[in-house]
Amino acid sequence: MGDSITRGSYLAHYESGPHKGEVMGLPNPDGGGWRKLLQDKLRAAGRSYDFVGELRYHSFGKDGQVDAAFDPDHHGLAGFSNRLIFSGGKVPTPRDVLESLGVKEVVVPGIVEVLRKHQPDVILLLSGANGFDAPARDQLIRTINASSPAHLFVATILPQKAPRAGWDKVAAYNASFPAVVAAQKAAGHRITLVDLHAALTTDDLLPDGVHPNRVGMAKMADAWFAALQIANSPPAK
Repeated sequence: MGDSITRGSYLAHYESGPHKGEVMGLPNPDGGGWRKLLQDKLRAAGRSYDFVGELRYHSFGKDGQVDAAFDPDHHGLAGFSNRLIFSGGKVPTPRDVLESLGVKEVVVPGIVEVLRKHQPDVILLLSGANGFDAPARDQLIRTINASSPAHLFVATILPQKAPRAGWDKVAAYNASFPAVVAAQKAAGHRITLVDLHAALTTDDLLPDGVHPNRVGMAKMADAWFAALQIANSPPAK
């Protein structure tokens, strides 16, 4: 669950045709982002999984078809702030996806309805890069925990750099994470803080200064997988 970093990779673009220069939204060999790499790790470890969410595009595949071994479901809402993830709304969607769906827009419900519908066991939350709204993030976290028994893994946001506006607000936003996580733990909720910011550097970003490149996505998958492994390991005797 999150924003465009959860949604997809931003690596593939149309080289010709009516969408020339635009980011591909339909399944392609560069699609899937870190979700593809995490699924590879889960599969290699023999771990069963079923990704869920309101969206299915920006997926790994070929010629617009999802690879049979890839689960495309996710809740990565491009451009959404914490408040919009909480409330839901119209999701900015690539033109090729809208055409394939035969719709003019994609609208998702608010977080409580999403959790009621999909009933996840685990939630990987990476949000806040759009707006750096910590109070809204804390409300989102509290609402998720109040609405779902899932184990919530909440990540610090990635490093950013120019030309990304607001890149200098990342440190302060991330510094406010431990307090809300500690409070939720004290209230008896299953919540784990995953420090994705420490796992990447600004060298792991695309030229836009916010989205991860291939190396960055691999590091994200490693960090998510490690956190999942630790949380699901039997206690030491």
